[in-house]
Amino acid sequence: MVMERALETAEEELEDRFERFFRAYYHSAILEAVHGYPETRSIVVDFEVLDRYDIQLADLVINSPDSAIPAAQRACSRIEQPVGRARAKLNVRFTNLPSTSKLAIRDIRSENVGKLISIEGIVRKATDVRPKLVVAAFECRKCGEMNLINQRDESLREPYLCQGCENRGPFKLDVESSQFVDSQKILVQENLEDLRGGEHPKQIVVLLEDDLTGRLTPGDSVEVIGVLRAGLKKSGGTKSRVVEIFIEANNFNPVEIEFEEVQISKEDERKIVELAKDPEIYSKIVRSIAPHIYGYEEIKEAIMYQLFSAPAIELPDGGRIRGDSHIIIMGEPATGKSEILQYVAKELAPRGVYASGKGTSGAGLTAAAVKDEFGDGGWSLEAGALVLADRGIACIDEFDKMEPGDRSAMHEAMEQQSVSIAKAGILATFRSRCAILAAANPKYGRFDEYRPISEQVNLPPTILSRFDLIFFVRDDLSKTRDVARHILDTASSPDSLQPPIPPELLRKYIAYARQNIFPELSQEARRVIEDFYVEMREVAQQSEDVPIPLTARQLWAIVRLARARARVRLSRVVTAEDAERAIELIKFSLSQAGLDFETGKVDIDKIYVGVTKSQRDKIREILGIIRELEEEYGTAKRSEILEEAERRGISKGEVDEILKKLHDSGDIFEPKHDHFKTA
Repeated sequence: MVMERALETAEEELEDRFERFFRAYYHSAILEAVHGYPETRSIVVDFEVLDRYDIQLADLVINSPDSAIPAAQRACSRIEQPVGRARAKLNVRFTNLPSTSKLAIRDIRSENVGKLISIEGIVRKATDVRPKLVVAAFECRKCGEMNLINQRDESLREPYLCQGCENRGPFKLDVESSQFVDSQKILVQENLEDLRGGEHPKQIVVLLEDDLTGRLTPGDSVEVIGVLRAGLKKSGGTKSRVVEIFIEANNFNPVEIEFEEVQISKEDERKIVELAKDPEIYSKIVRSIAPHIYGYEEIKEAIMYQLFSAPAIELPDGGRIRGDSHIIIMGEPATGKSEILQYVAKELAPRGVYASGKGTSGAGLTAAAVKDEFGDGGWSLEAGALVLADRGIACIDEFDKMEPGDRSAMHEAMEQQSVSIAKAGILATFRSRCAILAAANPKYGRFDEYRPISEQVNLPPTILSRFDLIFFVRDDLSKTRDVARHILDTASSPDSLQPPIPPELLRKYIAYARQNIFPELSQEARRVIEDFYVEMREVAQQSEDVPIPLTARQLWAIVRLARARARVRLSRVVTAEDAERAIELIKFSLSQAGLDFETGKVDIDKIYVGVTKSQRDKIREILGIIRELEEEYGTAKRSEILEEAERRGISKGEVDEILKKLHDSGDIFEPKHDHFKTA
């Protein structure tokens, strides 16, 4: 009895101390919350203010939150409330915890159990909001007495004895008389920018209740403040001595973590500004990207612009034009594609995600609604690689090995930079404002210059058209000796490959540029880009035989690259030189991906629809021949089609290929062997 009185006295004293604190600093905030109740159900207390007021009280909140926080909430309810209003039960939520209580998820230890801590991370999964029992009302089936039992653990607690008849039940849960609170689980994963050297990101489950629920979705960056709990873990039906940890949230603060959020000191800033003035800055950065891979200057230059990016354009009507450039490298085996991707993701990008297409599904890249134990058998939303790489770079290797259905899930993520899912009654949209650096292999191992690209790459034109730059990497025999020397130099003296700019400094350089530099097009740059685009299009307009060389997508790509180039040297103005270099890169890419080898002219349809203008013309010719023979003989015989096509300059191989395409597309059918009719 003496012990109980001492505890009651200690609790009353704690409440009195909190009440004095609230009256001194949060009286008006509490009254405002009461007026807004039940829409407003919490007041947020700045821990620093409490620490300055009463250091011992602040220490109790950190080290004994299970007694301090309920005492604070009871003290809050003591504050006079307006007459005629329902009594408001406000939550007391803390923010701005001291640095000693801010932990990385991987640094959480047993000594932190039961303490108030703060962690930062990205929401990986989120369940639906569900009611949770707080006070369960059990009706005794013998005497009808209502027994109220406070619920604290995950499992339901029933009365041991009835308070009326003192029998051991049976009891029936009265749902209407019970008290519930909204509840939700989220899975928080460490921020990708905090990881280096291929570390696996750690995760922790966070329980949200009451007004904290329903406000976070996968992909959101968040600081969670809560009490670290430990629960027994069952292993094969027996309870294990190793416990599972989770956080019971007291509060959270959304954190807008940028690609650029890297700590930059004054000394770092001085070095960055000095580097930007170097006339060789472009060359130095290019040589600092995967220096152990020989050559590929154009590809590395494009990656440089991708890392620095161009600012997105927010339109007044709510529209948004992406500033991130997408690049795909299609190369023969053993040409270093994967090495470049891994170097960018792990060494240079402050927020980089590396994934291999062969082991990644569309849901793993974008987002998914999954049913698992995390959501107690319900549905939960899970963010994929592109959502986790928001404001960063997603490096996707073996892009051609993905299943067609999975690959199509990326269309929205690449152009609109968002991911929408509609599954199991869940409709959600996530942000995936990231650049994509992809790598793919030729379908038959090696490239054949004289076959259409669409036949050699296992990628549909709908995906290819969304890449700003498409590069083809061949195993160039003319550079054999140079490559051999480079590899042997690497093996004998690795220090000789020291990049001109160390990766850590280059990351900070990129971060600084993206934080502070927002280039705008000068009149000269506008004129250069406009003249190039108009001239290329006018040539196609003036002659029916000339294919379409460019579309608006290439125009936007030029603008993005030119603005990114200005950002590299920390310039707020895009010059004519920036525009000209962006045009050169686009030309280089198109000459590889969009060149019609029959006419020697750039044909954008080779990328967009997989068929060039000259091929379309030949398809029309063959269809015309079939119709003529059909009118004369009823059907068109293969040998007669070949004979007539040869007279018109179309080879046998081309005719066979066109007949197959037309048959597959349903434009013609074969009523009997080697006889064709139009559909």
